[in-house]
Amino acid sequence: MTSNPAICNEELCTLGYNYAMITWATPKRPADTTICFGENPERLTKHTVNQNTEYHWVEIYGLIPSTRYWYRVESNEVKGSLNSFTTLPKPEGKHLFNYAIFSDTHIASTNPVKDINETYFGKLVEHSKTLLTQCIMDSKRRNIDLAVITGDLTDTANQKQYLELRDQILPCFGNTPYLLCIGNHDKFTKNSGIGEKGFLDYVSNREKTCANFVFRDYQFILLDSCRQNDNWGYIYPTHLQWTKNILQSEGKPSYLFFHHPCNGPDLWFGVKNHKDFLKTIRPFSCVQGVFSGHIHRNKVTVNHIATGNLPYVEIPATVQFPCAYAIVQVFESGFIYNSYKVSRLDLSEMSRGRFILKHRGNAILTWYGFGGIGDRCFSYSNNQLFRPARYELAVTLDQQRAIKFYQRVQSFDGASLTCSNNINNLKVVLGHHDSHSLAFRSYYDKFSHFNINAMISKEGNYDLPQNIKLLIE
Repeated sequence: MTSNPAICNEELCTLGYNYAMITWATPKRPADTTICFGENPERLTKHTVNQNTEYHWVEIYGLIPSTRYWYRVESNEVKGSLNSFTTLPKPEGKHLFNYAIFSDTHIASTNPVKDINETYFGKLVEHSKTLLTQCIMDSKRRNIDLAVITGDLTDTANQKQYLELRDQILPCFGNTPYLLCIGNHDKFTKNSGIGEKGFLDYVSNREKTCANFVFRDYQFILLDSCRQNDNWGYIYPTHLQWTKNILQSEGKPSYLFFHHPCNGPDLWFGVKNHKDFLKTIRPFSCVQGVFSGHIHRNKVTVNHIATGNLPYVEIPATVQFPCAYAIVQVFESGFIYNSYKVSRLDLSEMSRGRFILKHRGNAILTWYGFGGIGDRCFSYSNNQLFRPARYELAVTLDQQRAIKFYQRVQSFDGASLTCSNNINNLKVVLGHHDSHSLAFRSYYDKFSHFNINAMISKEGNYDLPQNIKLLIE
């Protein structure tokens, strides 16, 4: 390529009702960090927020709820594509407090036991302590009042890992209270693991793995979905009855947390008796959200038949792409959920780049772990769930042709490069939009004169992208 930087992996990380976060990279080419944005695509305001970095991070504040904005990123005057998004609706009522959620931190010793995630899927176990520490510090800058970790605190549950977590990392919360769930890795007794005993004796500050805490008149119910040396989830009937008793007796707005996911069509190593869990919580409208980890991805599902619009939220891992955590802003009528990449974007990109699967590019890990925009942020108010959507306009070519096409588009508009689901190809992204019609119009207004095929795809959590049935000639 030329000496100019290439805009790569440009991503709208998360959206709020008044806020947006955008990241991108210029690999091996330090450059400035510039964003152009506004409500009119013809009149964008330019802001340069950083200088001379390969990893670019922009946060935009002061936005208006439920409003469409346009933006374009730039580095050293090299332009990304013109994109759009619509901010979330703001929940009704007063803002009450914020809490952070972390998951799958996998604190490891100097010589960790390698698993499939580390070998093939970008799990940065050697950076686990750095990543969790940075995520905690990042979250505290977002004014959190409480924190929850939904399990797999340690990688193999040995004593040294528990002690490092207790003595070196958890103190980073300072005066912010934190609540801990146990994960399947925290119950390992193989490879010198001490299992549940380590969780109870060293880090949880309680006698049982299940617990209920009241914070500012909201219930935080922590369940145990794990069995010793078993990757599958299971919630014992006694724990389900305990949960039912709490919900019946208290009636306070409640958030439920445990390690394994319990809803959705792809419960990979999820809660085996998930139907029993859904039956347990179904009568209780006080349940506001169910949060889990384990699968290392951003994912939001609902079960309209069992529990209406109640969101079931999978929290991404701090130790694997996107190396992220979540913030929940609680309002009187509901909450806003946002997933944030760690500010160490170099480690997030390192994890993305370590994905290895024969004949497949690391786009699969991006689609799976990063999810769609509606998996990374949503608004839940008065039992109504609003999840934003996003549509990508892109061209996939072999690497040489993709670079030539990218340079050609740069001469009159803007574009970015990202990985494909084939290791020999690259994707040239021509725009991300909050509606299919905007993406379609963008193609015909600006790119239809190219003799090349393009595809409009809806963002989301899929093994392969879910493509709108439209092949533009």
